[in-house]
Amino acid sequence: MSKKRQALIYQEMLIISWFLTLPWRQRNVREMKLGPIEDGGNLWKGRVPPLATMAKPGWVEEALKADPRAEFWLIYFRSEETKTHHTVHMFLPKQLVLLVEEFLEHYRPYLIRDHDPKTLFVTSRGTAFTEDAMRNLVGQIALRYTGRRVNPHLTRDIFAVKWLEDHPEDYLTLSKILWHQDVNTTIRIYGRNFDESHGARRVEQWLEQRGPS
Repeated sequence: MSKKRQALIYQEMLIISWFLTLPWRQRNVREMKLGPIEDGGNLWKGRVPPLATMAKPGWVEEALKADPRAEFWLIYFRSEETKTHHTVHMFLPKQLVLLVEEFLEHYRPYLIRDHDPKTLFVTSRGTAFTEDAMRNLVGQIALRYTGRRVNPHLTRDIFAVKWLEDHPEDYLTLSKILWHQDVNTTIRIYGRNFDESHGARRVEQWLEQRGPS
């Protein structure tokens, strides 16, 4: 198997892992550029900005205690780069860190030709993905492994439903995962099956936790 073919296979795995970990709109996945903010990038490895208000995962907190100058993979999108027109700034989840580093060091170079589009993901021709190309690739991968063609937007719905199954009624967190500017948008889209019976169930759980009065 050629190095390029290996690179394409690894990239497919990373793309699916990305959508299952960060269920973004596909535009942000395919247009995400490598490089720091000052260079117009969206994904880079660097120190945490002094005044950053990003929530820090536990592993980040521990790393900073051991070394205040530690560097992490950071993500930043400007307001004009998101559908809801608000900025997004976060740490790359640790579930993706090693995959991204492995891809950048050992696989992505085999996909680049004369001109590097600077996007994390590139096609077999070395260009940035178009909307149709990304949709077709995700659909092909899903069909290959599940027998069903799934588009990138459907992965958002699948993630949302599973999140609410495991975190009942936690629409606020889900709204941040999906980059909804207003939690009411999340409730309107995914709360259609939430009715009075769910409220009664939560009251019952609450009273059981309180014990006899």
